[in-house]
Amino acid sequence: MKNFGLFLANLRGSAGLSLEDLARLVNASRSAISRLENNEVPRPFKGSARSLAIVLAEILCTSERDIQRYLDLSEIDPALLTESEEMQLGLASPVKPGSPNEAAALEHRQQIYQSLLTNLEAGETRLGFRRSPSILKLKIQEYKDTLQEIQRRLDRLCNRQDATESDTTQLARPYFADSLEGKLVVGNRYGENLDTASISSDLYSLASVNANWLMELADVERFAADDCILLTNSRDFVGWSRDEIKTTILSRSLPIPDDLAELQEKKLSAIKDDYNNSSHYRLASHTPSFIDLKRLEVTLAPLSFFDYYSLTLFFDEPLLTALDGSKVSIRQKYGHTALTYSSTDRGMSLIPTPISIQCIVVTKDQYIFLMRRSSFVAFYPEHWSASFEETMNAPGKDRRGDSIDSGDADFFAGALRGLEEEFAIPANAVEDIKVLSLNVEYLTLSLDVFTVIRLGLSAEEIRQRWLLKAWNRDEASRFALLSADLDAVVDRLFSRTMWHPTSRMRLIQFLFHIYGIDEVARAIKEKRDS
Repeated sequence: MKNFGLFLANLRGSAGLSLEDLARLVNASRSAISRLENNEVPRPFKGSARSLAIVLAEILCTSERDIQRYLDLSEIDPALLTESEEMQLGLASPVKPGSPNEAAALEHRQQIYQSLLTNLEAGETRLGFRRSPSILKLKIQEYKDTLQEIQRRLDRLCNRQDATESDTTQLARPYFADSLEGKLVVGNRYGENLDTASISSDLYSLASVNANWLMELADVERFAADDCILLTNSRDFVGWSRDEIKTTILSRSLPIPDDLAELQEKKLSAIKDDYNNSSHYRLASHTPSFIDLKRLEVTLAPLSFFDYYSLTLFFDEPLLTALDGSKVSIRQKYGHTALTYSSTDRGMSLIPTPISIQCIVVTKDQYIFLMRRSSFVAFYPEHWSASFEETMNAPGKDRRGDSIDSGDADFFAGALRGLEEEFAIPANAVEDIKVLSLNVEYLTLSLDVFTVIRLGLSAEEIRQRWLLKAWNRDEASRFALLSADLDAVVDRLFSRTMWHPTSRMRLIQFLFHIYGIDEVARAIKEKRDS
């Protein structure tokens, strides 16, 4: 007999839900779900049992593979699903633009999606927002995004929107600054509000509306995934070794526009009581990709935490004045400069943002480890990272107020320091380390250095070090493993996971590094077509 019950129980466990919580969430009895998990309900399911099974799949299944497996084990024939059930399970075919009765079909779906959304939000209210699992939040946002897209299409069909107006100019503010455990938080709801082409499996259409808008503002076109935009990369993503990157460090900080400096001073009080003013680096310039050099040359400048965090929280508020006298946000006025770094002063970003070393770690037994960020970290709490991030330190004081004599000499030093602090892994355990690329993150406009680290330690050895020895282990709350196999990574890329905004881009570039761009594009196309 197909063990549907065990599969359902495993899905519930992965979501971190007890029987009582799940029952409250779907407005069913604990015993009804228990009977399903114990295979006490005859199949094929009928009536209320079938309805409950569909709702459970809607909430608990995080990928198309999960859905197909769930339907097979439950003996629910996909051909017999109703339109509403197909929409619940993400199996509904899209309404094609220009099709007959397009408006009527969209309005019909709008009613169904609104009903589904209302039901999930009611379940979240019953359970309590703080206890709501990430998979539910993501499903709710998926419905909201779908409803928003339906409304945009209806507006165009009914001439309620200028036909020449670009969708990318209708930029919903994706930036948040909330209070959480006494700290100011960046991206607290990022994973729920990520407006991306995440339902697409086309390698070249994964850029979010935000990323497309920023590129349009800068008048450039780059490869992007979600809210992460590629700035420059090693040839074919082979990676730069330590001797292939020349690092120059300036002794003084870089100037910023007067209106930003004035705003920094006004906003300092919002952060200085909660944080130490630690010292970091920002990127001043890098060699343009068209210059025929075998190495990457970068120039860095010191940057204090207060100097950038006093602005980061307010990037999308209309606090600056444009040339025509209108009020604009920091991002609208200066955001495009974050994509125009070069070896000249004209290419310097006008917004002070830090350098973030973002590492994918591969274990001896060929796993990538994933870490879920803790609820109290300042950036993207409770989001999954592949594998960790570390802000590059400059001489000064660290977050604990201890003196830092030298800071990080280069990107590699920052990566190795993060490995030691967060996982108690010494540099002598590293078999290879390569920098793949430089990237820009939309929300923070930080310079993200994607780095691949190969270790001579097994996944279990790393997990034990993290649990028992790491000084900064509490920056993460969960440890998970992902096979470095191409198909496994591609499958996880398109699961419903509350990712850190650069994690999918990191995974894609890792695949480029290992398997080549063409092979990765083929695998993703097969995923799309399957």
